[in-house]
Amino acid sequence: MEKLGAVTGSWKGKDVLSTEQFDAANVRFLFQVADRMKDMVARQGTDDTLRGKVLANVFFEPSTRTSCSFQAAMVRLGGSVVCVNESSSSSKKGETLSDTIKCLECYTDFLVLRHPVVGAAATAAIATSKPVINAGDGVGEHPTQALLDLYTIYQEAKLVDLNFAGKVITMVGDLKNGRTVHSLAKLLAHFNVKLNYVAPESLSMPKYIVESLAAQGVVQHATSDLDSVLRESDVLYITRIQKVALSFPFPRLGW
Repeated sequence: MEKLGAVTGSWKGKDVLSTEQFDAANVRFLFQVADRMKDMVARQGTDDTLRGKVLANVFFEPSTRTSCSFQAAMVRLGGSVVCVNESSSSSKKGETLSDTIKCLECYTDFLVLRHPVVGAAATAAIATSKPVINAGDGVGEHPTQALLDLYTIYQEAKLVDLNFAGKVITMVGDLKNGRTVHSLAKLLAHFNVKLNYVAPESLSMPKYIVESLAAQGVVQHATSDLDSVLRESDVLYITRIQKVALSFPFPRLGW
């Protein structure tokens, strides 16, 4: 997928395909909205902002948290949800992703898509005029998870105005195939942090991401030794081994 620029102006009707679409101002605005939504849920539980709107929740990979969070959010905002998975869709009969999306746009107002193929969300966005949200595309990206993780860091660290200056974020695990770390690293590039990557060489952060962040002036350090960077770390972001993405038996790391 070609590099996307930050969205300017209103997000209304826009696709969310990559964290490359977010700059610091976008993130600050989104977190302000999230704070208001969190207060609303605590105060009254539901709202009617999306009353009459229908979300297509389209998941071609297993999901609990991402799928349920979108469904719950839609219901809390007064909308409805149509759920589609691989076993219940016409893809079992050979229907292409684009055709599935074109069909679903007739019934719904926006779509959330998880798919095992990198770039699938971009393909879906081309196929429809309705907004598409990428809920994970293979080993590519998972922008909504990265936004949630950054929001969690922001809240737990009690950061004022997302001031990450001088913070050290250490990412540990399968950095090659972990789509959340790809998205989160791109987001953190806007906030003057140092990024440590802890992984064996075979599971290291993809070169294109390292080079892209280096071009933005992000300080990065790669190692396979967690102990060497643990003391300086403000945040440890630990991701599991993506066994589904591995085409070979995974060796013991001795960590």
